[in-house]
Amino acid sequence: MSIVLAAIVITVFAALFIPPYLFPLHNVYSPSVTLDSPFGFTLHLNVNTTSVAPGGTVLLTGWANSTSDSIENVTAADSWGLPQTMLLGTCTVGWPVELGVMHGHYTQDNYTLGTLSPVSEPACSGQEAAGVPQYFLLEPHSSRALVTVAGTPRLWIIQTSLSVNGFASGSQLQPGVYTAVLADEWGDVLTTNFQVS
Repeated sequence: MSIVLAAIVITVFAALFIPPYLFPLHNVYSPSVTLDSPFGFTLHLNVNTTSVAPGGTVLLTGWANSTSDSIENVTAADSWGLPQTMLLGTCTVGWPVELGVMHGHYTQDNYTLGTLSPVSEPACSGQEAAGVPQYFLLEPHSSRALVTVAGTPRLWIIQTSLSVNGFASGSQLQPGVYTAVLADEWGDVLTTNFQVS
């Protein structure tokens, strides 16, 4: 009788604890995530797909959207939470949000353990000399901001996008999990994941 009881206990234990190791659950990644910034806006990060075949393309889009009912004056900070030189997505100097990619599965809690991968730089058209805004007047509940660059007022849509299908070396994305990263110049960082398989 004790042998039968032991066999039942072992069978139940095996049924509960072994399958996740033999047949792991598929990861479910969120294509859209947000983060409330203490500076009066919400950061948004979208990936157009959370699963892509090798050689496929993933489009990352990030933007800031004011949460205020009135115009929000946000002073420029240049306090990036990640190395700005590895974040890409736009060529405008002083752009307050940028995107990047890390190989591996990272989250809001451990993204500092990852390394941003160099991605192919977007083509720039002389915007580098435009200047750096000192402040952003965010319109209520909008991604539009009035900035002054080199003494000229301009209306910017605080959004950036990056199409990822290979790194700077020109190689295609290898199978595995990747982390999309959105950072702003006030130190906020937002992450989500996608898989190449």
